[in-house]
Amino acid sequence: MKGLKLAAAILVFITLTFTPKTEAKSLFNTRQVIAQVTDSQTEKQNDTEIYFKRGFKRIESKDYRGAIEDFNEILKIEPNNSYAYLGRGLGNFCLDEYQAAKTDFDKAIEITHDIPYAYYFRGLTNFALKDKQGAIADLQKSFTLFKQEGNQEFAQKATDAIEKIQQS
Repeated sequence: MKGLKLAAAILVFITLTFTPKTEAKSLFNTRQVIAQVTDSQTEKQNDTEIYFKRGFKRIESKDYRGAIEDFNEILKIEPNNSYAYLGRGLGNFCLDEYQAAKTDFDKAIEITHDIPYAYYFRGLTNFALKDKQGAIADLQKSFTLFKQEGNQEFAQKATDAIEKIQQS
């Protein structure tokens, strides 16, 4: 990210409620996304931090288009910011714009290959796009990465989602 050391931790709490006939978007019953960005040294970094915080607050308040605008502003400043692609992808997912969401999650993974949330949400997006095998593969990858991070809660959510997709 060209000199910018951005440490972003994203916590996402999702209640998985799923029946075989429901769409992937129903896997989101509650959303709370919090981004933590390190203290900035430059004006550009301060701008990025402001857009991150506001973007994720907009996701929380269901202002998905506003959130996408904020993540777009980050990408103008920092075109290879994987977390901005992740946030924008989440906004697109919530708007049922699954192909745009998948493109954003793909880009986040291309830039930073070990973001478990990117695989998790791309898995849900793949399921919404009726790609069960892609969904399961991404959720399995997210499970592995969550386990490596010690995030047992989300490792379990990934496992639960895999099981429910397999049953559908």
